[in-house]
Amino acid sequence: MIEKIKQVNDLCAAHGTYINQHGKKTVSAWSKIKYFREVFGTEFGINCRIVEHSDRYVIMKCEILGYDPERIVASGYSKQFRDKPGYLEIAETFAITRALSFMGLCLEDLTSKEEYEELDIPVQPMNTKDTTSANNRYDVDVVNELIKKVSFAPHTAKLDFLWRANKDLLNQIKIKDQSTYNSILQRFNSKRDEITTQNEV
Repeated sequence: MIEKIKQVNDLCAAHGTYINQHGKKTVSAWSKIKYFREVFGTEFGINCRIVEHSDRYVIMKCEILGYDPERIVASGYSKQFRDKPGYLEIAETFAITRALSFMGLCLEDLTSKEEYEELDIPVQPMNTKDTTSANNRYDVDVVNELIKKVSFAPHTAKLDFLWRANKDLLNQIKIKDQSTYNSILQRFNSKRDEITTQNEV
């Protein structure tokens, strides 16, 4: 099993390695799940269940199960608040990736790229050129188009969608240009307040 774990970690690292705020390496959640299944096949099962589901949040538990004999190899939890679109799916995904981390499928950090992004903590890709490269500069026209879409958003669900759809771009801007990131964040918050006020009238 040790060799297979190493194989999964190598595949995840090849797909994309990221550096957290403490300088430790992490990988994406979906690459862990994808390569876990590719390498281990049906050797282990993934069992997710809701531990608690209140009117404010959900707590999901994932267990990695061995079939012969049946045993719990690793487990992980995730808590998500219900005001987020797709909160159940997010809770399930994060519970799975944390269980896989405790199984040994991680580099230097248990927390996945997506979990950091969910907390608005940017992670820096390792597999890109130096920041002076043109490929690492964000597209100003794309930013302007995003701001335009925010201004015309008809409801808060659209704002949530725009934020999630542009998460990588926003994280890149947050790392390279904090003032521009703050300006975009202010646009989102102002539009959200405007929509909320209109709904209350």
